[in-house]
Amino acid sequence: MCWSAILLLAVLLRIVPIRSGLPYSDYIDEGHVLHQTIDSFNHRSLDVYWYGLPALPAYSAGAALFLYGPLYRYFHGHHFQKDLPNERNFPSSKMNYDFIAPVELLLAGRTVTACLSIATVILAGIIAARLASDHAGLLAMLLIAVCPALVTRGSIVIVDTFATFFALVAIYFCERIQSASEPIWRNAGFAGLATGLAFASKYQTAAVGAAVMTSILLLGVDWRSRLRLLFLAGGGFFLGILVGAPMTFFRPATVWRDVVANIRSYEQIRSGQSYFAQAISIFELGWPLLLASCAGVVLMLRQEKTRIVAIGWILFGSMLVAPYLGKPFQPFRSLLPLVPLVCIAAAITFVEFIRWARRGAHLWLRYGVTTILIGGCVGSLGFASFQQVHRRMAHQDSRRQAVDWLRQNMANQQRVLAIKELSVLPSEWARIDAKITVVPWLEAAALLHSGAFDYLVGGDFDVRSDPWQSYRPAWSHEISSLKVLAEFGTVATPTTLNFWRTNDERLFIYKVEP
Repeated sequence: MCWSAILLLAVLLRIVPIRSGLPYSDYIDEGHVLHQTIDSFNHRSLDVYWYGLPALPAYSAGAALFLYGPLYRYFHGHHFQKDLPNERNFPSSKMNYDFIAPVELLLAGRTVTACLSIATVILAGIIAARLASDHAGLLAMLLIAVCPALVTRGSIVIVDTFATFFALVAIYFCERIQSASEPIWRNAGFAGLATGLAFASKYQTAAVGAAVMTSILLLGVDWRSRLRLLFLAGGGFFLGILVGAPMTFFRPATVWRDVVANIRSYEQIRSGQSYFAQAISIFELGWPLLLASCAGVVLMLRQEKTRIVAIGWILFGSMLVAPYLGKPFQPFRSLLPLVPLVCIAAAITFVEFIRWARRGAHLWLRYGVTTILIGGCVGSLGFASFQQVHRRMAHQDSRRQAVDWLRQNMANQQRVLAIKELSVLPSEWARIDAKITVVPWLEAAALLHSGAFDYLVGGDFDVRSDPWQSYRPAWSHEISSLKVLAEFGTVATPTTLNFWRTNDERLFIYKVEP
């Protein structure tokens, strides 16, 4: 019953917020992945045309949407491909980062992500039970079910959740190799395959291969057997890449070019906090979980049964973290594959506390201390996760709010002038019984001056270069006499379409007088 209750908790925290922010994305990486899916469908090819991120998450979202295809046809009367953005039906849609359609594509990608996040909870429980005990498995599941770092990324389309799951699969087979579970050659092959799929989810996560190699090289067999197992793991690794990111082999120059360009673009961004500052935040991991995990790793190193596994984890973590050290941009999501291992190690520590509480004098005091430690850690993590899920579900995209306002406050068949750079979806404009004219910002002043409109939907534009910078004074003069009827959001709009607008873009609705 405890295992079922924990699993239900994990499911609720990941499935309930899946529809948040729709029909827009509410996290920047969703566009990265789903535009790959759109390109793959539009060209009927496995080539996603941009490889700054590997293609496995995009393929997975596409497969989920394809499986939903018959139901989509039933509800909409046509195939989903008809509603995908393309240059024929929606010019310049490829450059519009926020143009992701149909909404079922977002739901498909988020559903796959949530399923992998839930599977991570189950798999971590299995690993902890094999390393220590069923109680450790139960606690590991509970910690991962409520851990904010995993919960907040368990219902958005993000490559790090995919990488975390496949890295944990590789760790699982590493433990099976060390425990001499038969057949050992199959475990080595599956460990390599999982490493390849982790690479196909996020390139850097191939660092989990260090744990695979450690588990094989420190195995108590002759060197010929070890080399054979390494060969099998290597074969599985390349097979995983072929399955999840085939263009790594078929278009290596393109992949390498996009990876380098992506790295250089991130070097232009600075994080507000370091990895450590983010890790100690209760909205990621928090001090109690980190301290318990450090103690758990020490306990694993002291026991012969788990020593080699712990060494593999340490090498994996070191290789994953090392490339990011000293970089100006340090998003905590890059370290997400290590979070399940942190939770498993913490669970091992908490089990030791439970054993300590059961022996010696003053049982009530020992149990009290243990309950406070475990309950405080789990409770704080769960409360932080609940806060973030609630905040995300309560927030509505400012563009959605603006369209809702127009529906409620304007008369039918009135005329609206809207700025293209705001990236309001065509399906959203279709909800308004009005004549909508969408034009680039640079063309809007002349049309507005004609007096042919009743309302203007404008924004606060982030102008950094010409021709937009020199155009701003003329635009400001044109709208200076207009009355602002409503205002939504707080974030300025970039003038280039291939930047994410966030889900809090600043919009103004003006009344245009004759």
